[in-house]
Amino acid sequence: MRFRLFVPFASSVALCACSSASARTDSSSLSASSGGSGGGSDSGSTGCAAMSPLAGASYDITKSRFAFGSKPSPQNAGTFVRWVGSDGAVAIWANGSEMGEMNANAPESNLPDWSTDSAKLTAHIQEYWESMGVESCQIMSMGIDGSVSGGGSTDGGGSFQMAGPSTVTFQRGIDGIPVVESLAPARFEVDDQSTFEAFYWPEIPAQVVSAAIAFKNQLANPQALAAYKAKLPADAQGQGSVVIHHSSQSSMGPFQAAATYEVLQNNPLGEGADLDFDPDGNAVTTTW
Repeated sequence: MRFRLFVPFASSVALCACSSASARTDSSSLSASSGGSGGGSDSGSTGCAAMSPLAGASYDITKSRFAFGSKPSPQNAGTFVRWVGSDGAVAIWANGSEMGEMNANAPESNLPDWSTDSAKLTAHIQEYWESMGVESCQIMSMGIDGSVSGGGSTDGGGSFQMAGPSTVTFQRGIDGIPVVESLAPARFEVDDQSTFEAFYWPEIPAQVVSAAIAFKNQLANPQALAAYKAKLPADAQGQGSVVIHHSSQSSMGPFQAAATYEVLQNNPLGEGADLDFDPDGNAVTTTW
């Protein structure tokens, strides 16, 4: 299973707020309405217990630290609410998912990272998502995606490279089992404002969590794993693992979630696709 950073709905949602004033946003003055909270769980923490649902979380605009540039105003866009400031905008869907992006040439985008210490930066952004309701026991791993820019003269003179903003990504999981489509990347600048964020953390039903853990435990036995892989096609004989899939943020159909065995397709012509199979060895072709 390859770690995937999903950046959903970017091509279909106009977030631009197109003006130029810049000011620090006081999120405490924002309305408590977030445009919906269908993906969250407000009935109390369920932790990461094997027989319980994996609690979801919804984006809360009152806790946002996005670099709007000015006090944002809500705009109802039908399937989502867009909160628009002078320098950027946040879109929030009824299922509690969110995406925030800056306008082109917004000054906050050029500010350095909140910290150059990767451990401090990661912990800081994790605390931000925990304030939205993410439970720390669900964060299985994390990483930092950095960027580099550079240039040089056209006459063969010197060149330079400069480190750009860093995006911290989090892999959701339970008992070492990744929850593939959940996402919570963010980038924070030195003034403690985010200049990019995307969030989708739906509740996973208890039966899916239990099935995933049972499936993983079953395949931990070498004989059981060999018997299971004997059911799979020849291009699915590589090293795989049990994962939880769920409908992506951009999915238009009813919410779905399932435990699958995922393996990278053996393709002699190059890197293949991820292949998924149910506990009986049948191919899972659902488009999440």
